[in-house]
Amino acid sequence: MSSVNKPGGNYLPVIIHDGIAYVSGQLPRRGEDLLYAGKVGAGVDIAAAQEAAALCADLCIAAINHATGGEDRIVQVLQLVGYVASAPGFTQQSQVMDGASDRLIERLGDRGRHTRTSVGVAELPRGAPVELNMIATVRP
Repeated sequence: MSSVNKPGGNYLPVIIHDGIAYVSGQLPRRGEDLLYAGKVGAGVDIAAAQEAAALCADLCIAAINHATGGEDRIVQVLQLVGYVASAPGFTQQSQVMDGASDRLIERLGDRGRHTRTSVGVAELPRGAPVELNMIATVRP
């Protein structure tokens, strides 16, 4: 299980309101160490970007676990939004995000099935190739 990373600014890693967990964007890092860096399609291949996205999904789950007391409290992942730092002309953002989606379903089964948006961006914080945020229903 992944530990929860300290936020990189003045915000919370997760807020739970009326049974909905809103998880802040997670970068592929352990503590202060960014484990993947660069743009997908130039220096970062799709397989590495999928691994980075899977790690970000693990970190989203870890944030919820920390806030609720355990993965069993996740009722349903509702939405996953992935931002992919993309080289010019790179258009396979959804394929990158499959790494995160597959991880959620692997860990949570049908509770991990979700809606998803994949967005290509010019840059991400710290030079990360991927950032994810997640919304899920949770039980107390």
